[in-house]
Amino acid sequence: MEHDMGYDLEEALEREGLSRDDLKALRSPPIEGVPSTITDKQLACFLDACDKNIDETRKVLKIYYEVRKNGPELFSNRDPLGAPIQQCLQNQDYFPLPTTPSGYSVVFHRLKNSRASNYHFDEAIKTYFMTIDSCLYTQGPRPGIIFLFDMKNVGLMHLTRINMSSVRKFFSYLQDGLPAKLKAIHVVNVVSFFDKIMYIIKPFIHAEILNMLYLHTSNANFEKFYEEWIPKSCLPSDLGGELKSIDELHQDHLKEFERQRDYFLAEERQRNGTVVEESTEKMLRSLSID
Repeated sequence: MEHDMGYDLEEALEREGLSRDDLKALRSPPIEGVPSTITDKQLACFLDACDKNIDETRKVLKIYYEVRKNGPELFSNRDPLGAPIQQCLQNQDYFPLPTTPSGYSVVFHRLKNSRASNYHFDEAIKTYFMTIDSCLYTQGPRPGIIFLFDMKNVGLMHLTRINMSSVRKFFSYLQDGLPAKLKAIHVVNVVSFFDKIMYIIKPFIHAEILNMLYLHTSNANFEKFYEEWIPKSCLPSDLGGELKSIDELHQDHLKEFERQRDYFLAEERQRNGTVVEESTEKMLRSLSID
């Protein structure tokens, strides 16, 4: 791939105890649907997410690319400067936070305003997945990743914007194809109708993921959260942290997104090239049989 991920591979291999021999082992035999141009930096994220288990890593790689191939509404046209993504970035906040003392990555998301008409579900999920990729791009493989959602501006009308097919694909990807170890999902400023949200999403969630879900109301005591999960030094000032405000952190990440544009475009070309290769192989096999 002409534009690789941005993290330091040598540092990550040493930090996470990953082996170059294992990276090599993932390439032979080739995995159907996985680009032959996949880079060591990409592979390292999967290997670490699967605790260095080669067979499991190969399985997750296959699922990852199958989900992306079968979900173009969530994984295609991922230009950070494109109008649909820009619309999301203007109406919602997305950014990775600094890694925690335990080494965990943290990805933050909330609605910037409460107007449901500004919320386009598929594009919002696409932009969230891009934010996860952006986090991996800069931070590389880590002991785990935490998702932090703020429901401050969520209203009942937002539920009418939900696409059930995309909900299913969202959880399929997070649970079976994510190139990172999901450690926890923290939801702050939980709304009173969260039970209705759970009714919608629960059929798609594994019990293991449900056990990782932590809910925090607006009047919750966050001291335990700061101590056990994300310290104030890694949180926005809006959530009692010592960093910049959510709006400022989001604006900073917009610049980072723009800097990563070449990678997002190259990654999509990488996947599309695999589809072309597979189509050509099928055509050649058909001609051979004839």
